[in-house]
Amino acid sequence: MARQIINYELFTHKREELRRIEKRRMRRRRMRLLTAAGIFLFLLLVFHLIQQSRCNFYKYKEEIKTEENADVHYRTFSSGYLKYSSNGIEFQQPFGVAKWNIALSFSKPFVAKSGRYIFLGDKGGNQAILFNVEGQVHDFTFRYPIVQLDVAENGNIEAILQGDGCNYVEVYTASGEMIAETKVTLEETGYPLTAALSPDGSKLAISYYVVNDLIGRSRVALYDFSRQLQPDTIPLVGGFDYDWTLIPKLRFLGKDRLIAYSDHEVHFYQISGTPREFRSLKFDQGIESVFEDDSSFGLVCENDEVDGVKYMIHLYNKKGNRIMTAPLDMVFDDIFMVGKDIAVTKDNACTILNHNGKILYQGTLEGGRIQTVLPCFGWRTYRVVFANKIVKMSLSFFGQ
Repeated sequence: MARQIINYELFTHKREELRRIEKRRMRRRRMRLLTAAGIFLFLLLVFHLIQQSRCNFYKYKEEIKTEENADVHYRTFSSGYLKYSSNGIEFQQPFGVAKWNIALSFSKPFVAKSGRYIFLGDKGGNQAILFNVEGQVHDFTFRYPIVQLDVAENGNIEAILQGDGCNYVEVYTASGEMIAETKVTLEETGYPLTAALSPDGSKLAISYYVVNDLIGRSRVALYDFSRQLQPDTIPLVGGFDYDWTLIPKLRFLGKDRLIAYSDHEVHFYQISGTPREFRSLKFDQGIESVFEDDSSFGLVCENDEVDGVKYMIHLYNKKGNRIMTAPLDMVFDDIFMVGKDIAVTKDNACTILNHNGKILYQGTLEGGRIQTVLPCFGWRTYRVVFANKIVKMSLSFFGQ
């Protein structure tokens, strides 16, 4: 039998009281949520302001003295650092701790890197060595002196060689097996300025300088090994000519996209199917320098001292969309991508900007000439390589 409710007035009173309690509980919950959201937005605003704020001071957390030697070079590689010179090459992980090192004797060492591979060559010599993060992969001895090298993410390599009265472009697998070779002459194809391999090693782009009828032009020739019908040949699938210009740098942005840098323009190509140029960026002032990382590229363009600014920095993503434009009011020797920042150097002067174009630091650093700036773990922390020492530098808002 159901229980009878005798006092209806008491029951109604309790029900109203429960409703009032529930309303108060909901108001407190909303207040807590609003307060938490307000605190979060406030912290987000503070974080944004800090990220965009300029530091006027720096301090060295670590300092390693080195012999002054302009022959020693450092670059980031995989999750570590690459150190190389005419006497050898070393992979450090972390910085200063050698995972492997190999002694060698090169006159003019230079590297190309992609993914897990490094290709170290001796410019003007015949020797080159392919490495990965585990160490040496394969030695190459070419018939002719090396002019330029590139390596794909799968380990395929390309070499431009200086022959007798001609040049050769050769492509090999990581194990040293020749994929293709072509002989190029100034009269028939032009002089090869540079070349690049796609990440999967299936496509090759070569920039030639051609002179016909007293007109100098650059020719970007595109090759696709997936369409190779005969062994040891390079199948040409397309090309583009540009009068009175030089294209000294090529870079693949993916398997089927290529970017070419000239002195006043940047060209984008789609290579799959019928090759086509799908975009170009044109600059009235000359392109002074190019700098890159895996996700973006930047250009330093002359500004003819307009509004007292000597240069402009333009940063783009892989699709060619502009991320930022910022003035640069210093004469510079080098410019580097340093993680999410950009470092510009001249002797021991340094300007560091973020990808929004905000200056994080500008001034001189204690030390000799800055050779390079490398990313380092920590907020606004960098590894700075001087001619006579290496430091771990941290920026700060306050002096010591």
